[in-house]
Parts: sequence; C-alpha cells; structure tokens
Amino acid sequence: MNGRRRTAPVRTLLAAMTVLVLAALAACASIPDSGPVRQGGPVAQVNDPLDLDFNPSPPENGASPQRIVQGFIDAASSPKNNFQIAREYLTHSMAANWNPDESVTVDDGRNRSYEDQGSLWRVDVTPVANVDAVGAYRPVASTAPVGLNYQLSKENGEWRISVAPDGVVIDEPTFRAVYSQQTLYFFSPGYSYLVPDARWFPARVASAATRVASSLLAGPVAWLNGAVVTAFPKGTQLAVPSVTTSGGVAHVDLSSEAGQADPGQLQRMQYQLEQSLGSLAQSVQLSIEGNTQQVPSLSAAAAPLRNPPVDSRAYVAHGDVFGPLNGDTVTGLSGLSEKVAALHPTAITLSASRDQAAVLSQAGVYSVRKTGDPVRVDGRPGLIGPSLDTDGWVWSVPGASPDAVQVAAANGGDAHAVAVTWPNATAILALAVSRDGTRVAALLRTATGYSLMGAGIVRGGNGSPTSLTEPIELAVPASGAESISWTSDLTIAVLSTTTGQATSIAQQSVGGEQTTTSGPAGGRTIVGAAGLAPYVVLSDDGTLLAPTGTGWQAQLDKVSAVAVQQGQP
Repeated sequence: MNGRRRTAPVRTLLAAMTVLVLAALAACASIPDSGPVRQGGPVAQVNDPLDLDFNPSPPENGASPQRIVQGFIDAASSPKNNFQIAREYLTHSMAANWNPDESVTVDDGRNRSYEDQGSLWRVDVTPVANVDAVGAYRPVASTAPVGLNYQLSKENGEWRISVAPDGVVIDEPTFRAVYSQQTLYFFSPGYSYLVPDARWFPARVASAATRVASSLLAGPVAWLNGAVVTAFPKGTQLAVPSVTTSGGVAHVDLSSEAGQADPGQLQRMQYQLEQSLGSLAQSVQLSIEGNTQQVPSLSAAAAPLRNPPVDSRAYVAHGDVFGPLNGDTVTGLSGLSEKVAALHPTAITLSASRDQAAVLSQAGVYSVRKTGDPVRVDGRPGLIGPSLDTDGWVWSVPGASPDAVQVAAANGGDAHAVAVTWPNATAILALAVSRDGTRVAALLRTATGYSLMGAGIVRGGNGSPTSLTEPIELAVPASGAESISWTSDLTIAVLSTTTGQATSIAQQSVGGEQTTTSGPAGGRTIVGAAGLAPYVVLSDDGTLLAPTGTGWQAQLDKVSAVAVQQGQP
C-alpha cells in the first residue's frame, strides 16, 4: 500500500461570460452612426438560461491512474449530455453501465484522500448530505469518512476505470451551483391543500422538465406515501420519455392509463403538473397517447390551498386575556379568551378558524372551543405543548415517552393512540403538525444528541389519525435545541440555546438545506409568524420578541404563552 495522498478536486468554470462580453463588443463595433432611423424587428425570446455549469476536462493522454480517478470524480460534477465527459474516463463497458443518477454524495471537498494498491484505488470522502435516486435530499449526521473503490485497467494504451460505484461525488459549493431544488406537489387526502415534496435535480439541463414530470408520476417520497394523494390514475407514465417546453408551455404526453380520469380529475392532474413545473414553464398542455386534451383551469374556489397563511398578529396569553396583539394591546378573542386564560396556559395552538384551541396547563392538555366548557383530553404527567390539525384533532405526548402520541377529537371524544416509533429517541421536546395537516415534525433527544424528524399522517376513513409513516431525519439540531415551529409549508424553524443565554435559530427546509442566524438572549419558544418576520420568540422572562434588521425588538412583556397558529383557508 502506497502512502496516503491528499489532493483537491480540479475543475474549470465555463467562461460563458467572457464569450458574451466579446460578442457584445463585436456588436457595438458594427452599430451605424449615420443614416435614417429604422424600426427593428421583434426581440427573440431566449428560453435557455445562461449556462454557467462547470465544464470539466476530458482525460489527458498518458494520464496516471490517480489523475484518471480524480478527473472522473471532478467530471461527474457536470451532468451535461448525460455526463458525457465523466464517461470518457471509463472503459467502454463501464461507460455503458455506470448509473450517475443512482445517488449524489455531497461532501465538504476538503478532506478527500486517495490510496492505491496497483490498479485498485480507494477514495475516502466525508459526506455532509446524500441525494437518492428519486432526488430526495438527506443530511448526514456522522463525520466518519466513506470509502469508494475504483478498479482501473488499460484500454487502447490508456488508463481507464473499469469498475466504479454508481452515483456521483460532488463538493458542497459545486452541488449548489450544479443542482437545484424542484418542488413537486401532491394533495392532502381531501384535495383541500397542496403538499410540497422537495427534490434535487441537475439544473439547466434539457431534461429538467422531464425529470420533474416523471418523478411526479412515480409518486411521493417514501415518508409521504400514505399521507398524501395524487390525481393521476395508477400506472400513469409519460407516453414518450420527454417533456418539451416551448413558449413557456410544457407539453406533457401521458400513457393510456390517464384516459381513466374524469373531467374533474383531469383538471387536478393538469393543476398538479402546473404547480410542480412552475419554475420551468408557465402552463401545461396535456395529451394522452398523442391526443391533445382541452382541460379548463380549476376555478379559484376549487383550487387547493398552497402554503396556508397565518395572521400577521401574534396571539398571546397576557394576564387574564388571550387574543391577538395589536401594538401593545391584547384584544380578547371572542368565545375563547376567558376560557383559555382561566387555564393559566403554558402552551397554546390555535385553529385556523379561531374557534378552537389546544391548551397545555398544569392539569394536562385541554380542548377549548367557543361553545361549551374546556374539556381535558389528556391528563398524563409530563406532557409537552399540544398541537392541532386541520380537522380539529388535538395531539399530545409526554416528553419522557416519545412513542406515546395520542389524539382526541375536539369534543374530547375518541381519544386514541397514534402508532409511531421514533428511532433512537429517549425524549420528545416538541411535536408540531404542519399547517396543511398532512405531516408532523418532532424535536427529539437521542442518546447522542438531538434529532429533527418528520413523518406523514395516515388517517382512517373518518379522517381520524391512526399512524405516522416511517419517520425520516430532517436535520441534526445544535446541542441545546428547545423549540420548533413550521414557518411555511416547507420550512421548520429550530430554536437552540448555545452558550449561556445566547440562542440560535435554524431554518430547515424539509428535504433541503439549512440556514442559521442568531436568536434573542433567553429565547425559549419559537412560533411561526407572517409579515416582515417568519417567526417570533418568547423569552424565559415572558418577553415576546420579533426580529428586526440585525437585532430583536420587544413586542410585549409578561406573556405566559404565545399561540402556534394553524394556516387559514
């Protein structure tokens, strides 16, 4: 075994801007400065975006085995022409069989190491994320290196890779430049809401619309399966393996199975495609086995709600009043204010219609409605803050028993367990139902730290939650994570204590990347908001704070609880 060698990946950025500048200068040199003024022709619409993809080099003559391995990994950063340059580093047989779409290993790019034993090479990389075959992005918590093996042989007198693992390895900065997030959309079971499903595909390639459409037809990612529905009849595929786009219109030709759809279903199919292809086309023209379909657009009343909003005002419990905060005054919420305040709440979730609240008090979790008295729905000890879904089910769970999730109807009836197992969890710190009622996020403590997990809600025939899908890890929060809240249909905010009273706030995209900023000193509860700020924070001394510029501004003091708002229809 030869000594360990460390090198940085080599790549060349395509000098597209230089070409454009030279072309512009040449054009300027030919502009006439005399003669009559004439009206020019219409400006042609350029549909292709400026191509700034990395343009790797093909293998050099006489390149060493190490250069071939390095060059191949580097070249796989460019998906152009079905990874044409990368395939040139492979033997003819391997080039035909290598599947770059199997996975993407995103690493930091700084700690790759190469070891050789003759014609066998091992490359160690440290992943920070993985993208699977369907484009689903997952962060990697472990910092342990992963070994990739490559076998080389001579072909026509040059070293080429005869055995390579499927998938590509790409460093994080290049990944952001070469891949882009595309959001597919499915429906909540009652077709009332659009539910996002984030995927990552190569950007600025001709096949982008095809990848999105075919992935949509294949169905949601595994953890959403059973929690969402699709409008497409079972077995529907692309009739031809290509979606063409011209003049802003995506032409989608579906297989014969789509012919089973009635007119209303066809409208939903087209709407689902329009929403999923929204970043790539302005509209969709459907056809079935080449036969163009004239599908009227969904009316505004029939269209499902996407990313349900919340009130821009915070709803707080302040003294003997519960309601919206207007300036520095809390206005009592009719029918709920006195009932909620009388429970001395420490956590509240408010329904979209503002006629029900789930309240945590010293005696347990209560369902509070405008009509009737508050009903205790869970009296188990050690309960964490409750949640509400779109059908009025109250969710509760003891912090020390993360798998003991329970739901109860708004009137307190039909209280029952929801089947779930959170992997490696020793405690649950927060449970939050998404604003569309299809997913839950859970902040968990594990034997090694913290975990933010997501799962889909599976419901019975009467809409009752019965189980959660197999959970997935969305992020590994910082040590000291305390509170979470949905801030949009695809984003969860995580509040963590860092050092002393200092806090940080991570905005985690579900199925995507994370951004982190400083939080307020002493923050203990984060709640999604609307307007200028995506969230507000309640501190441990009862001060409600909102981000402003680079700092935090106090909104109100002596607040006992700030309510999580479910999205409004």
